[in-house]
Amino acid sequence: MIILAIALAFIAWQGWQRLESQQQRLDEVAQQAEGSASQQAVSDLESRLDSGEAERDEALQSTLGDLRDEFDSYRSDVDETLGQVLDQLSQEQDTDEREWLHAEAAYLLRLANQRLQLEGDVDGAAALLRTADARLVDADNPALTPVREAIANELAALDAVPQVDRTGLYLALNAQQERISSLRLSQEIEEQAVTSSIEEPPTGTFQRQLARFGEELKDLVVVRHHDEALEALITPEQESYLRQSLRLVLEQTQLALLNEEKELYDASIDKALQLLNDYYDTTREETQSVIARLEELKQAEVKPELPDISGSQQALARFIDNRYETRGQSGGDS
Repeated sequence: MIILAIALAFIAWQGWQRLESQQQRLDEVAQQAEGSASQQAVSDLESRLDSGEAERDEALQSTLGDLRDEFDSYRSDVDETLGQVLDQLSQEQDTDEREWLHAEAAYLLRLANQRLQLEGDVDGAAALLRTADARLVDADNPALTPVREAIANELAALDAVPQVDRTGLYLALNAQQERISSLRLSQEIEEQAVTSSIEEPPTGTFQRQLARFGEELKDLVVVRHHDEALEALITPEQESYLRQSLRLVLEQTQLALLNEEKELYDASIDKALQLLNDYYDTTREETQSVIARLEELKQAEVKPELPDISGSQQALARFIDNRYETRGQSGGDS
């Protein structure tokens, strides 16, 4: 019996040593997986996002500054030109009411071009063209027919420009942000409590206790065979940063929408779709719904092609120049 007990104890000691060896190998595999591709991918994502956000802010500030300077320059030129025209008209002794109507129409046409080029305001430009045409009607001069014809063609071109519902698109992108915040990732970390079937201290003979100990070891140790390399789990800190990154990408999409930057708009939506496909659970219906909606929003027309409405302005400018030249020649002959 003593020899049998010693033999059983030796066998149990060998089993325990093997268990500790397997646990050490599992720990080494976990440590190696922890610094694998997932960590590198998230680190690269951090670097690209920080760099892209800085470049975006710098480009936005530069663009806004250029637009302000250009608009101020255009407005200054318009005011200066209109002032010169009005001064010339006031100096002419034979100036009639029609000269004022010509000058006002020229100013309205130039303002319509600026409104369309700088602000992309199709409705505002069309309203200014109609007002300028009304002034030419009041002038009642058949020589202005080519100018009015050019205005009519430009109004038709503006009516053909597709309407862009930027407010609706902005709100749609905002709604997708709210939905994405509740989506599940493809890797979920779940903590499970370790339970044991041992409710009472073991009793009985040594052989019975040893047999029960072996059964417990079978329940605690589970060996799984994987044909592919294990993918490291995403930590809670990395999950938070990933969700924040996706939110910033969608905000960049909204900013591109407001600035009418089609290329940036499409690139931002593509980036959002890539993050969803790479890190979120695309087997779930709600994730597929968000992906489908973003792909639909990508097809929206952010910056429609605007027509050239400078023809009427140039035609009226030629009419005014010819009128002054004719008047000057008549004055010189007299």
